[in-house]
Amino acid sequence: MAVTPMLEQYLSIKKDNPGAILFFRLGDFYEMFNDDALIGSKELELTLTSRDAGKDNRVPMCGVPYHAASSYIGRLVEKGYKVAICEQVEDPREAKGLVKREVVRVVTPGTFAEGSAFEGQNGYIACIYVGKEAYGFAFADISTGEFFTTQIEGANCAGILADELYRITPLEIITAPRQTAWLKESGIFDRLPGIYRDETAERFFQYDNARNELLEQFGVVSLEGFGCSEWPLAITASGALLSYLRETQKHAIPQILKLSSYQTSKYMYLDSSTRRNLELTRTLREGDYQGSLLWVLDATVTPMGRRLIRKWVEQPLINQAEICKRHAAVEALATDNQARGDLRMALDGVYDLERLAGRIAAASANARDLNALQLTLSRLPSVISILGEFNSATLSAICQRINPLVEVVSAITQAIVEDPPVAIKEGGLIKPGFSKALDELRTVAVGAKEWLGTFEAAEKERTGIKSLKVGFNQVFGYYIEVTNPNLHLVP
Repeated sequence: MAVTPMLEQYLSIKKDNPGAILFFRLGDFYEMFNDDALIGSKELELTLTSRDAGKDNRVPMCGVPYHAASSYIGRLVEKGYKVAICEQVEDPREAKGLVKREVVRVVTPGTFAEGSAFEGQNGYIACIYVGKEAYGFAFADISTGEFFTTQIEGANCAGILADELYRITPLEIITAPRQTAWLKESGIFDRLPGIYRDETAERFFQYDNARNELLEQFGVVSLEGFGCSEWPLAITASGALLSYLRETQKHAIPQILKLSSYQTSKYMYLDSSTRRNLELTRTLREGDYQGSLLWVLDATVTPMGRRLIRKWVEQPLINQAEICKRHAAVEALATDNQARGDLRMALDGVYDLERLAGRIAAASANARDLNALQLTLSRLPSVISILGEFNSATLSAICQRINPLVEVVSAITQAIVEDPPVAIKEGGLIKPGFSKALDELRTVAVGAKEWLGTFEAAEKERTGIKSLKVGFNQVFGYYIEVTNPNLHLVP
């Protein structure tokens, strides 16, 4: 069936992204066609229309405004869909024929950094690789840059893996195509029936490819410093997960700066049944957060603190020295009411530094994110000063590791206006006086009409052409118009 060139382009891109709902950029909208339109109109409650497809054919269509796309994408991934975002990658005014388009990002439940559950939790994406009576297990939160791996071995390795999955409750699980069926039959996923699962390229699970992916990501020649060099299954799972993230995001993942290896034997083993019965993070009857142990203990005032205390509750220490070290720090905080109150005041209201840093590293931050970073960093000198008041070696060590980044605070304060627009493309982010060149361009932009009038008068005087006109239109841009009788006066 013959179709229009635009729809032919759509179908070609759709073919390369099977299983994903394609958000196809057309002007100020992302459009969906055919089956994607039927799904989108139903799940997003959009009006279903149609579009000419050539030779009296029409196809179903619906769309969303590009500036509001994030919320619509979030609703789709929460329902378990994958979304491929297709952008115009050249200026329509410079295009020769059809505007070039390509997929710039594939959004899945585990890679939707804008959502990431809610601020007090992590939004993990996990990867499993099966070995002989052993598993490689890796998981990451691309919104915070956290990346963990372990290798689980022994007679009960399948049970331990299932319990680890239950503990972190990932939003998405990645598996090797040839291992997916076996994993389903093993019952490992039974305790998390609603989790989104996806397969990725088999080559990602080749050990050498996975190891090289990790070496390249961290700019090292060995993985010994990460504590996993003797864990081939963990390396395979970690490298495959990183490859999947690069493939879906269509770029490097700069916010992931390290790989944290851990051993399940270093923490108290709590199977999923025990976790449920103890009501660590949710109640047994209703499954609610309110009424759980974490709800009772969590008096933190920052998103980072909420995530950390959740990790501590879900993964209790068993090493006596580590337990005593933590207790000593807690005792120091508990016995100095004044300093503790001052510390809480200094931290109260700060923004989610981990996720801010993640967006900045991924080049997806806006000016409001920078102002949030500035406000948060500006609290650090007070935090450092207050921490120094406590009689605790652990708190002193934390204090010494904090860099207040005074230069960053100063740069943002000088550069960014107090209430910038959300979208960078709107402009108006930079304070007047910060950049002389920008100020000059703004003057030209604001006074363009007056400038054109002044320029026209100057050219009339210079050339002697009294009928000379200077103007602008969408076809030619800026132009100087001279009538035929005056062509001989043109310099």
